[in-house]
Amino acid sequence: MEEKKELEKAVEEEVVATEEVKAVEAVDEEKENDEFVNVNKEELKKKLNEAYTELGSKFYKEVCAPTSGRPRELPRPSLFNDSVGRIKNIKEKMDKIISAELAAKGLKACPDCENEVVLASKFCNMCGYKFPSKPDEKKMRPTAVPRCKQCGANLEPDSVFCPDCGKRQ
Repeated sequence: MEEKKELEKAVEEEVVATEEVKAVEAVDEEKENDEFVNVNKEELKKKLNEAYTELGSKFYKEVCAPTSGRPRELPRPSLFNDSVGRIKNIKEKMDKIISAELAAKGLKACPDCENEVVLASKFCNMCGYKFPSKPDEKKMRPTAVPRCKQCGANLEPDSVFCPDCGKRQ
């Protein structure tokens, strides 16, 4: 009986310890994500340049630095994950700021060429990029002309029979 209680207590302590670690990791991740919350665009540009420099330095050390006679190997991508993640985070924050600024002017940025276009544009006037249609736009479009199930002829919206083949609709 005592062994069972001791085992249950040990399992409970392990679960509590694991949950504490998860909570600390979640707080650290939240702090990392909030790193750029109250930062303006110019500060983000500086941080982005720093992150690119850091990534380039890591890459140079792995690929281009003297090897003391040993053959070169391709670097492990995992070596760059933290730098790449930081760059993505900064770019997402910058994109949100830029999108908000453009939307206030009635514009949006083309994801292909970064040209500024009117919000209602379906295509970019510089590169021809087709913006994805919004689900609401499809609902607002007029419905297609009803067609006969038998012969494909155009029908009036309230037709019960096809005027061409006579098939009941």
